[in-house]
Amino acid sequence: MSRTRKKLALSEEDFKILRTLADSQTASKRSVERAKIILLVHAGKTNSEVAEEVNVCTATVNKVVKKWATFGVMHALEDLARPGQPQKITSEAKAWVVHLACQRPEDVLAGPLAQLWTIQSLTKYVHSHCEKEGYPSLLSVSYSKIWTILNDDSIKPRQANYYLVKKDHDFSEENKVAMILYKRVEWILQVVDDEMTDNRKADDLSGKAVISCEEKPKIQAVVNIAPELPPVTRHGAMTGNYEYRRESTISLLAGIDLLSGEVTGLLRDTHKSQDFIDFLNLLDTKYESDLTLKIILDHQSVHRSKLVMDYLGTKPGRFQFTFPQVHSSWLNLVENFFGKLIKQSLNKLSVTSKEELISFISRWIEALNGDPVVYRWKWKPEDILPVFE
Repeated sequence: MSRTRKKLALSEEDFKILRTLADSQTASKRSVERAKIILLVHAGKTNSEVAEEVNVCTATVNKVVKKWATFGVMHALEDLARPGQPQKITSEAKAWVVHLACQRPEDVLAGPLAQLWTIQSLTKYVHSHCEKEGYPSLLSVSYSKIWTILNDDSIKPRQANYYLVKKDHDFSEENKVAMILYKRVEWILQVVDDEMTDNRKADDLSGKAVISCEEKPKIQAVVNIAPELPPVTRHGAMTGNYEYRRESTISLLAGIDLLSGEVTGLLRDTHKSQDFIDFLNLLDTKYESDLTLKIILDHQSVHRSKLVMDYLGTKPGRFQFTFPQVHSSWLNLVENFFGKLIKQSLNKLSVTSKEELISFISRWIEALNGDPVVYRWKWKPEDILPVFE
């Protein structure tokens, strides 16, 4: 009775290294054979089939697979150290390889003009400079050995991660203001719940409207050059032509009323101070004149421009701005609306013109306002403070 072999893991990075090694014209014959064996075994072929294709005996295939399962794919490419065998690559040479990997390639003497190392480029550099640096044992070092040296110290020079420097010392305090404002919305909805009717909304009963605002610029009008094909039997997905044409872009200024869930939107070709003033005028016209409009928005320059400040001076007491701190867009709840717009409406959308895109978004917002959803803020005041401590 034949037994089913458990499929061994092979990462994308391992696969790339093995593929390069298997196709290499300069690597040792033994390394090329072992790389081919691992790739063929991973593809599902039996040991005997692999042995015949690589032109080695089955025992060799068994040995490589066993080392792969026991020590990992990169160790399967190397000969295991025998008792008493002297170390071929010194610890100083390994340290030099790690030192190189911890620098930008372009910052190394005669290094490649690149921002990140690849295993291949690092190995090539090591081959070219190891003798001059005093590490001749690295002259014939393989890709897999370089990978092993770096992996032992968890060095991954081919990857890049990012961090953010916290520059604002008032970051926590200023964000608490926005979060407490959201909690006040929840309290208002609880207090006026029994009094709300079709003609008496939470805004009117509370004497204020709380509106989360944001702009989404550069919404692209994507035009298909051929009609889309609907799903059919044996091909159940909507199918579109790979080629398309890009028309001009539009900007959407939107605000979601946190007490009613209704969205106010303004579509424009530009994203300037005057467009933002026009949006404020739209809100001013929409709401009763005795209401205070509390606006939550980010720190874009158009929101603080002289033109906008002059406009606010003509409407004393009408608008009150709250700014969550820089890098805190996740605190502006209108971002949830934009996420919904992209996921449900704009994703895979094709139109025939910019005007059709404008009409589509306007109708989508109108349909959304036909059944508005109020965001329910569930945090307790005592839960807010530990988040920023």
